[in-house]
Amino acid sequence: MVKRHFVKNWDEFEKLVVQLEKDKLPINVFFTGDKDESGESWCPYCTRAKPVVEEALKNSAPEDSHFITCEIDKPFWRNQENPFRKDTRTHLVFLPTLLRWKAPQRLDGSQVADADLVAMLLEDED
Repeated sequence: MVKRHFVKNWDEFEKLVVQLEKDKLPINVFFTGDKDESGESWCPYCTRAKPVVEEALKNSAPEDSHFITCEIDKPFWRNQENPFRKDTRTHLVFLPTLLRWKAPQRLDGSQVADADLVAMLLEDED
């Protein structure tokens, strides 16, 4: 079964990734907007992508892998100098973004709502 993790800020994310890298298993990361009072993401593209990603996790993700959901709050995301945007390992431009940690596989924005693309990213071993 995919090992799922949830973080809400850069420091939690960075600490978790360092810890998970020791396992030598694939790490997939879903960067999304955090939820408002109603339980919905402030990011409409993220809201559309979430069920697609959840379905692909059930059907396509390798059992021996990690999956991190990283929620980012709106004011932090809007800061163009935030580490999610600036760090070369993440270099986020859009939310949502789904990526394979330290690998070229990456989907940005509306691509994350495409079930075929998400399944291919999660299934891809290389």
